[in-house]
Amino acid sequence: MAKHEKRQQKKSKVPAILLVLFLFCLAGLCLAGAYLVYSQQVDLPFLTPQATLSVPEGPSASSATRPQSTGTLQDFIDETIFVGDSRTNGLAKYGFVDSDRVYAIDGANHSTARTERFIQLKKGGKLLTIADAVGTVKPKYLMVSFGINGVAFMEEDTFFSEYALFLDELKAKTPDSVLIVQSILPVSAAYQQREPRMTNDKIKRYNRKLAQLAEQKGGLYFDTFTLFKDGKGNLSSTYDSGDGLHFNSRAYQAWLDNLDTYRKTI
Repeated sequence: MAKHEKRQQKKSKVPAILLVLFLFCLAGLCLAGAYLVYSQQVDLPFLTPQATLSVPEGPSASSATRPQSTGTLQDFIDETIFVGDSRTNGLAKYGFVDSDRVYAIDGANHSTARTERFIQLKKGGKLLTIADAVGTVKPKYLMVSFGINGVAFMEEDTFFSEYALFLDELKAKTPDSVLIVQSILPVSAAYQQREPRMTNDKIKRYNRKLAQLAEQKGGLYFDTFTLFKDGKGNLSSTYDSGDGLHFNSRAYQAWLDNLDTYRKTI
C-alpha cells in the first residue's frame, strides 16, 4: 500500500514539472517577442525619413547655385556704374543716383558711346570714353541701357553688331564686373505715331535679341519694358514726362523698386 502511494506521488509530480517547463518557455517567447518589437520601433524613426527624402532636380532648385546680393539697394547702387543715354541721366537728374555713378550722355547710342570722350574722373583729368572710365573704376556691377537712339535709324544687323562690340570693349576693360543689359524702354502711342520707325512692337523684337546678346556675352538681362507699359503695350501715362519718350520722377522710383527686387536674384 505504501509503495503504491509513492508511485502515485511520483506520477503527480510529472505534469507539474511539464507545466513549469511550458510556462518557462512561454515566458521566454514573450520576452523575445517584446525585444523584437522594441528593436523595430527603435529602427523605424531612422528608416522612415529616407523613404520620403526629396532630392532637388537641376541646379535652379538649390539656393546655393543662385547667390543673392547682400546689403541694401543703396549698397548695390554704390557698387554699380549706370551707362546709357538721357533716360539713364534721369537717375541723376531726379536725385536717385549720384552723378558720379552715371556715365550717360543725352542723345547717345551704343555706337557713338564707343568713341565719345565725356567722362572726367578727377578734376583736371583727361576726358575718357565709357570703356576707359569703367576700366579705371572697375565697378562690381555695370548696367548698360542703350538702344532707343538707334532703333529708328540703325539697320538691325548694324544695331546688334555695334552693341556686341560695345559690350566686348566693356568686358575687356573690366572683366570681373557683372554685366547687366537693360531692355529698351517703351514709348507712348502718340510718340510712335509721330515717329513710325520707332514702334513698341519693334522695340519688343529688339529686346528679345538683346536678351540673347546679353547671355552670349556672359551678362544678365534686366527687363523693364514690362514695368512701364500700359495695357496696350505703350508707355504708360503714369510714367510719361510729357513728351512720350522720357520719364518722370515716379517712373524712376518704380524703376528703383523693381531694381531692388531684381538685384536679389543675381
